[in-house]
Amino acid sequence: MSIPNVSRLPTIWTDAELEEQAQASIDAFVDRRLKEPRDRYLAHISLRQAAIMRLFKTLIGVDPKNPDVEVVREVLLDSDLLNALRYVAGPPVSENDLNVLVTRSTVRITKTRLKVEDDLVQAVLRLICSLSDPIRFPWINDRRTPAPHELKHAIRATAALHATQTLQTERRGFGRAVEKALKDRLLELGYEQMKAPNKIESPSQWPTANTFYGECAVYGRKADILIGLADGRIVAVEAKDSASALNSIKRVLNDTAAKAGHWNTKAGEGIVPVALLSGVFGVENLKSAQASGLYLVWTHELDSFVSWLLAQ
Repeated sequence: MSIPNVSRLPTIWTDAELEEQAQASIDAFVDRRLKEPRDRYLAHISLRQAAIMRLFKTLIGVDPKNPDVEVVREVLLDSDLLNALRYVAGPPVSENDLNVLVTRSTVRITKTRLKVEDDLVQAVLRLICSLSDPIRFPWINDRRTPAPHELKHAIRATAALHATQTLQTERRGFGRAVEKALKDRLLELGYEQMKAPNKIESPSQWPTANTFYGECAVYGRKADILIGLADGRIVAVEAKDSASALNSIKRVLNDTAAKAGHWNTKAGEGIVPVALLSGVFGVENLKSAQASGLYLVWTHELDSFVSWLLAQ
């Protein structure tokens, strides 16, 4: 049951409040980054160094022009070794790029294929060797055995490069941590997470009061969390973490605010579109997003949002 005198909608911020909240979010972002343990980077270094050393030991004596297919297959079927191999290229090759560059198609290179297709195994190794970084791995193009100091330098440089990229990937995934924080709060308060329909196209498929769905397609657009309210409405939440004001244009205006407009067209006031924000956002972008009908909720003000949900 809703509580009297509580707004049916989340907070609509004034310009001054938006500036204040955006600054508080930046401060929280800076504090998080500065507290990020240096040991985390060093742990990545250790893991990547071990993988690249294991890769070289495995490939000792392998001729790229006429490799032992079983040895190369062993590398490609081991996730750590395959990742290390991708970083032999300069610049490193992503998994998606590797698929396209080797096959010249959208058909993925799967473990099943690698187990039975010798030509594919050889093609992957040939590609990486052709793209090998001449600064870190000069001996590959020269077709010679590396000097000890060259090997030592290559291992250190590659481990640092790979560790840096992995840590950046972790940082970009912080939005998932924000999303999980809200889910955990909902579960603590007695909400039940239900399995979402494959496609949500009508109110009969919406979550009911005190239940929520995880990631799901709502009228053709993805929502991270869909929460049922007692009055029959739903709250569609998109968790967005941003590391720069420029990045926030895409994350808030071009993405989440556009979804808010789409949902409003499909279901009107039945859907309350919310962006759960953490990190760095440009105030002008936030003003435009809010004016478009998107409600802005801050991770550092999560308690207020949860209280609003309970009051509906």
